[in-house]
Amino acid sequence: MAVLMHMLDMHHKDVLQMENATFMPPTLTSLRQSKDRQFQAAVKKDKIRWDHRISKLILLPCKTWIKKVNKVYTPMIWAERHWVGLAINLRAGHVDVLDSLPFLYDEEDVQRFLRPILQMLPYLIRYVVKNNSRDLSTFTCQRKTGTYENTRSGDYGKFMELHLYGDPFPHKSGLTDDIVDKVRRQYAMKAYKTIVLPAYY
Repeated sequence: MAVLMHMLDMHHKDVLQMENATFMPPTLTSLRQSKDRQFQAAVKKDKIRWDHRISKLILLPCKTWIKKVNKVYTPMIWAERHWVGLAINLRAGHVDVLDSLPFLYDEEDVQRFLRPILQMLPYLIRYVVKNNSRDLSTFTCQRKTGTYENTRSGDYGKFMELHLYGDPFPHKSGLTDDIVDKVRRQYAMKAYKTIVLPAYY
């Protein structure tokens, strides 16, 4: 998943720069999931010590949240079995959930899975990024409907690409198994050209 995010970030770098957006690895969500119990128990949440790996991700010089980046695309795994894509709008305080198997979990489950993300994001912006542009209210979220459903496995990567470009043709709803199979082959080739080849030349 980290390789896919790196490949997409490199492949779409021009558009990402124009949109003040970035793709980030699943570490961004997994570290916050692992910290949920500590976060919920903390009385003074402004005193929480954040994992340095999270700080490093969101304070990258060319990708500092709010200052350079307003939208973050990242994958998240639910119940150790199902991957979805998240499109996080940092300024609007909203998360679009890109899910290729929407019938797998109901809305109550979605809210439970996303709780660490939605609640911690305002604190990361305020106390790690040191930005006071918004209050500490929990982010909102919406699972996008009317999208292609893939019972074989999640295809959040293509969903995130389409979201970045404003959902152009064939649209998230117009994807088919054949299109997805072609996209997977394209991803494999792009990853080879972006990551493998540069390591040898």
